[in-house]
Amino acid sequence: MAFKHMKKYFGVFVIFLLITSTGFAQTDSLGIEKKGDQVFVVHKVLTKQTLFSLAKRYQTTVTEINQANPELSNGLQVGQTLKIPFGGTLPTEKKELKLTVTNTATHQVAPGETLFAIAKQYNVSITDLKTWNNLSSNSLSLGQELLVKVQSEVDATPDNETAKVVVPVTVNTASDTEPIPVVVVDTTKTETVATPEPEDYGGTKLQPFKVEGLAEVIDEEEPTTKFFALHRTAKVGTVIKVKNLMNDLTVYVRVVGAMPSVTDEKVIIKLNQKAYDHLKAIDKRFRVELSYFQ
Repeated sequence: MAFKHMKKYFGVFVIFLLITSTGFAQTDSLGIEKKGDQVFVVHKVLTKQTLFSLAKRYQTTVTEINQANPELSNGLQVGQTLKIPFGGTLPTEKKELKLTVTNTATHQVAPGETLFAIAKQYNVSITDLKTWNNLSSNSLSLGQELLVKVQSEVDATPDNETAKVVVPVTVNTASDTEPIPVVVVDTTKTETVATPEPEDYGGTKLQPFKVEGLAEVIDEEEPTTKFFALHRTAKVGTVIKVKNLMNDLTVYVRVVGAMPSVTDEKVIIKLNQKAYDHLKAIDKRFRVELSYFQ
């Protein structure tokens, strides 16, 4: 119940902040009033102000200002107090609620540990440690078990909305090998999320190809700066990864045409001079591995 009242006043406060941030909070803007869902700015008329300028300033119309203020039938007067409907877009109210969760753990005193070191480890005070464990002094015994309370502030969702609160606190034992995650779960409301089915776009799926054979350089009259090749079966436009099996250098080339039918069957691709130079081949024919999809 108290939270609902907080939301009501929070909404009015947000509106006031909006008016302030947009430059309305001057000596002539005295405050705001809310009637139902309508927000009114209490405005004191200053010299040279007109109904048109006020309507533009508060994002409303002259007609609406006149309807909200019957006294304007006698004209606008300096010093007059008006209730002007605010027509701007209000920000969405954020539902934020902090929840403090206390986690209790047991700490076993390890060799050389002091009360100060343990308090620092859990970010608590020595006084609290002594109170929780009824200690009259700072003396500790090896293997002694101490009660430790750790508080964490987490986000909680109000109004019975989905709430799963995970408290990011870990408690270390004396061996310091097994962190214990502390989780608080509220199952007042659950939601099942369906896994979407994979979409089938149809068409023919591409098949991967990987073959080995000989590559041969194309005799070009005018060398280009692009990487391209001729292939026996790959379609024009196919991009092929060519790997020089002599030095493992690779290059990607685009197929621009088919190889001549008289080409030696051991030759599986013809590369232009630019691709040949990139692979640092020694001979005009050299062994390669081709990888592509078709």
